[in-house]
Amino acid sequence: MTSCLSQDEQFGQVVFEENERTQETKEEILKIKSLSNNIFDSATFISAELEGIKYRLFEPPQQKSNEPYPLVIVYHGSGSIGLDNQSQLGLFQKLFVSPDIQENYPAYVLAPQFSTRSSDYFMDTVRNLLCSTSRPCLNSVFELIDSLKLSLNIDSNRIYVVGYSMGASTVINSLSERPDLFAAGISISGIPQFDNTQGLSEIPIWLIHGTSDTVNPIDSD
Repeated sequence: MTSCLSQDEQFGQVVFEENERTQETKEEILKIKSLSNNIFDSATFISAELEGIKYRLFEPPQQKSNEPYPLVIVYHGSGSIGLDNQSQLGLFQKLFVSPDIQENYPAYVLAPQFSTRSSDYFMDTVRNLLCSTSRPCLNSVFELIDSLKLSLNIDSNRIYVVGYSMGASTVINSLSERPDLFAAGISISGIPQFDNTQGLSEIPIWLIHGTSDTVNPIDSD
């Protein structure tokens, strides 16, 4: 993204301005979205509470026998809530499995699908800002990740979580609830929570948010 957008750094923030390469970027996005869903394996995980969660999993195609690989978990937005185990495979899920990325950064990629919202929003009356709280279904994803760590050659020190919109909110909730599990996170256009800001301050987090966002206003981020 930094290669096609100019930067103006202020107070720890980086502001990106649109430029003449926007069309090239759109073409690259369409190329990523066109990747087949079939490059992900399809499965269902049953949690200890007997709650089933559908998910897709991508495994690095050329794995070295003794080399552990990172795991990237990508949470979807509210528009992909469901049970079809298909609609959660959007731009960000496919970005991490694209050939260019996997050639340089091979990793497992996990794309769970929530049957309900993964995070809810409410008004923080002290700060007068929206904040988020996770739903119990997030615990099932934590159990799934712990299970995959036992069955796959995953580097436990390199587990990353990424999300957009509702999924971005769930990224922050995940980092807050299981700081032991994740090495870093990327939150794109989400609503954070403020229950564990001290703990969150110790985890590398990249917050990406549009200043004109009217669905999830940038103020909370």
